Amino acid sequence: MTHNHVRFGVRSLDGATTDIWKCWTPNGTGKRDVYLTSRPLGHAMKLSLHESRRWHVGFHAVKKDVLFSPETAPPSRFLGVWDRSGVSAAPSVLAARVCFPWSSPSQPPCDAPVGTRWLACAGKGEMVEVAIFLVNVPVARDDWPGKSAMGADLVGRIPLDGGGEVIIVSRTAEMWQESLAKSGTPSYFRGKSKADLLEANRIVAWGDSPDGSITFIETILASEHGDAA
Repeated sequence: MTHNHVRFGVRSLDGATTDIWKCWTPNGTGKRDVYLTSRPLGHAMKLSLHESRRWHVGFHAVKKDVLFSPETAPPSRFLGVWDRSGVSAAPSVLAARVCFPWSSPSQPPCDAPVGTRWLACAGKGEMVEVAIFLVNVPVARDDWPGKSAMGADLVGRIPLDGGGEVIIVSRTAEMWQESLAKSGTPSYFRGKSKADLLEANRIVAWGDSPDGSITFIETILASEHGDAA
C-alpha cells in the first residue's frame, strides 16, 4: 500500500543528529488515519491516530510476541489508548508533538533518507518542538496553524484520504523545567536486561498532555554515573 509521508529530525551545526521521525497516512483506503514513529521505533511501536476516534500508542500487531519473552511481555500491545471524540468536527486539532531538547543530537549522524527535513538545533536551555495538526478545513498554502500565534515554521503537509490534511510545524521553545517521573517497573525486550542500558545511547519517552495531544520527547540516554551511554 502506498502512502504520503514527511520525515524530520534535528541537526546541530557540527553535524550531530537526532533520530529521524516519520509521519504518514496511507493512500487508497478512504480513511483519515495518521501514524507517527521514529526509525528505531518503526520496527516495534508507533502512535496511531485513527479516524474512528481511537488513538493509541502500541507495539506492531505482529511484533509484541517477537520482542518480549512470555515473562516480560506487557499485558497488552497497547501502551496507551484514548477516545478522541469531536476531532473530525473541529477546524484543526493538535494531535501530537515531538520535542528535541538542545542536547539531543549525537554523533555519528544518522544516514537520512532523501527528502528528510532537517531542523536547526535549539540553543542551550531550549528545545525544538514539532507539532502535528489534523486539519479539517481548507488552509491557504502560505498559512498553517501556529504561524502567527507561535511563530511556527512549516515542516510539511500531507493530504488525507477523505479530505483535510496533516500539517506539521516546528518552533523553538523553552525547555521544560520539570524532570520526568522516575517510578515504574520497566519491561525489557527479549534477551535484554538492565545491564544493556549502559550500551544504549538514546531514549524516547511519551505521555498525554493536558491539551489532549500525545507528546514524545527524544534525547540522549545518560547512565547512572552521569555519562552519556
